[in-house]
Formats: sequence, C-alpha cells, structure tokens
Amino acid sequence: MFDKLIELISQFIDYIKFWEVINPYEKGILLRLGKFKRVLDNGFHFKRPFFDVVEKDIVVTQTLTIPSQTINTKDLKEITIKSVVKYSIADIKLFLTEVYDRVDAISDTTMVINKELIVKTNLDGIHLLDGEIAKKLRVQVKKWGIEIESVCLTDITKTNSFRLFNENILNG
Repeated sequence: MFDKLIELISQFIDYIKFWEVINPYEKGILLRLGKFKRVLDNGFHFKRPFFDVVEKDIVVTQTLTIPSQTINTKDLKEITIKSVVKYSIADIKLFLTEVYDRVDAISDTTMVINKELIVKTNLDGIHLLDGEIAKKLRVQVKKWGIEIESVCLTDITKTNSFRLFNENILNG
C-alpha cells in the first residue's frame, strides 16, 4: 500500500520539477506536449513543469545475451546456438522515438539473422559467421539509432531431437 503511495508521490514530483540531470553515460530528449524539441547531452537542464517531459537512456556500450535457438544447418545437422551482442546507442532521438523495447528489438532481429545465415551454412562453417551476423544486424538496427559493435556465437551445440508422436496419429 505504502509503496504505491510513494511511487505516486515520486511520479508527481518528477512531473512538477523544473530541472533534469543527465548523467555522463546517458543522453536524453526533451518532449514538449508530446513533440520532440531537442536532444539533451549530459549535465543540468531546465524544463517547463507540466509541459515538458525528459526521456533518457544509457548510451554507452552494453551487452545482450540472445536466448538459445535450435536451427538446422545446410547439411541437416540440428544445432542449438546462443549469442552475445555488444551494442551502444548512436542516435538517442531515433532510439527513444522509433523503438519501444530495445531488448526485444535486438534479440528478435538477431535470432532472425542467425536463422537466415545458419540454414545456408554447413556445420563446419558455423564458427565463421560472427562477422557476417554483425554486419547484417548493423544494417537492420541502424534505423533505430542502435550501433552494433560485435556479435559472438558463444555456444554452438549439436543436438538430437526425437519425435514422440507421429503426425499421422495426431491428425488421424
């Protein structure tokens, strides 16, 4: 009960204060009545209470572990891979106005690119794909203001799957 009250009071104070502090590892944007006004670099900034909202986010290098995915290679070997993406925010305006959830956007895009490239590659060539995945991902996420520094396939495991039910039995 008290935590909701404290959260409400904190939100109200943020809404009526006339300043915002942007930390050295952040950048922000100033929105006036919902419209973009300007980019805010680190430091102290004034804003108009009730009219202005400051959205800010971390722009320095961050890492994201992409969930495991199972894919068949060109030579029909089933593998499970896991990857890590190193990224930073290059354009804070695009980032805060064009993408809602950075984790989902990067993760889903990486998984699609992984699948596209791995189904065209034999098992022996999988470990050479890091650079190509990074290059394709860089092009895809640039429109959101995200800069990809590197992609690394961290786990590549050959898997065997067994079908417990025959599709004909389920459909028949």
